[in-house]
Amino acid sequence: MAMDSCKMLGHHIPKGTQILVNVWAIGRDPKTWEDPLLFKPERFLEPNTAVDYKGQHFEFIPFGSGRRMCPAVPLVSRVLPLALGSLLHSFDWVLPEGLEPENMDMAERMGITLRKSVPLKVIPIPYKGHVGCSI
Repeated sequence: MAMDSCKMLGHHIPKGTQILVNVWAIGRDPKTWEDPLLFKPERFLEPNTAVDYKGQHFEFIPFGSGRRMCPAVPLVSRVLPLALGSLLHSFDWVLPEGLEPENMDMAERMGITLRKSVPLKVIPIPYKGHVGCSI
């Protein structure tokens, strides 16, 4: 919310105006990014530097920033890699019959959150390679 009236890019923003940042458009602006439609998360991060996601840095703008950031970010940054690793380790993932990777629809649907227009469907097959092994 605008705390004071101001001008931004030639537009007058009255005090009290709620402003929504179109993160989808920012991430796909060809004036800003080379190959904006390619998935390159590294373009938002400086190599070999830690990111303070609790501060005022905007690398993680989809999750908010500062004291209004998503409260689950610290939890998910620890749990998600473990859960994903467990799923990848425990299953072989195959596409449904008749679907080839090059024919998958990767179009995105606009909204407050970004998601695929056509949901990705895969078939998990339990991995039997480590059955009976003891660690």
